[in-house]
Amino acid sequence: MKGLRCTTCNCEFNRACHCNAGVIKVSKNGVCETKQKRRYGIIQQNSVNIEAAKDFDYDEGKELLIQCDCNECIFNKNRICTGNIVNMGDGLLKTKCFSKAKSGNQSLDL
Repeated sequence: MKGLRCTTCNCEFNRACHCNAGVIKVSKNGVCETKQKRRYGIIQQNSVNIEAAKDFDYDEGKELLIQCDCNECIFNKNRICTGNIVNMGDGLLKTKCFSKAKSGNQSLDL
């Protein structure tokens, strides 16, 4: 899949809203299990975002693998996300997938 946008404010893999993890794992509840907190937290994240240009170390055509265990989501095909654009971000307690869509309901699960 292509088109992952990550807006989490404290993850080692997030560089200017692009995930640099090799494989992204999403739990049954839509929680990103790949997230690794930065040593200096949000302050370091802001520094990385400023330093990283939009096109630095990011290939728009790069294929990403999102392993998804959320059986309710219509984009989950054999535990692989097939969504064209996936938005990950901070929820109240966890970083989660905001693109999760339940069967029979085309609206996003926010």
